[in-house]
Amino acid sequence: MKKLKIKSIENKRVLLEPFSHNFISKDYLAWMNDKETTQFIQKAKKDMSLDDLYSFANKMINSDEDYFFAILLKKNFQHIGNVRLGPIDFNSMKSGFGILIGDKNFHRLGIGTEVMELIKDFSFNYLQLNQLCFPAVKSYLAAKNLYSKAGFRCVGELEKTFDKNGKSWKLVEWTMKNPSLANT
Repeated sequence: MKKLKIKSIENKRVLLEPFSHNFISKDYLAWMNDKETTQFIQKAKKDMSLDDLYSFANKMINSDEDYFFAILLKKNFQHIGNVRLGPIDFNSMKSGFGILIGDKNFHRLGIGTEVMELIKDFSFNYLQLNQLCFPAVKSYLAAKNLYSKAGFRCVGELEKTFDKNGKSWKLVEWTMKNPSLANT
């Protein structure tokens, strides 16, 4: 299967817009250089530059295995974060996932839950993926609460650890099968 083209995905409050260079800004750069905001984001490195953001965006935009979206508020089109579906293994129809609500003003407001519902619908109903499966830091409670609330299952601890800024955290794997395949 080949990567399908996609336009915007939306619900009541949130718009997921395919990422473009237009979303690269000083605000986005500030999120990526905020140690607290990105402490569990593998791709965020110390002292990122606008060039680093353009390079990562180019990789995602041109990827045949990833869908990368800007998370926007529908009411004013404010860019508050990003979500990645991928890399997708089109042979097994499984995909990884990652989310960043970069603007701290929108933490704990249910935006992540809305994004998760949009991504689940896009993954299982549009792309017809069989499964979403991804690692997360075991002790990261916000992620645990988000994934649990969205219906994902934690299937166990991984041998691999997440190492960043001189710290090492245990990882667990989260998964969800396509609900239409649950009885097969």
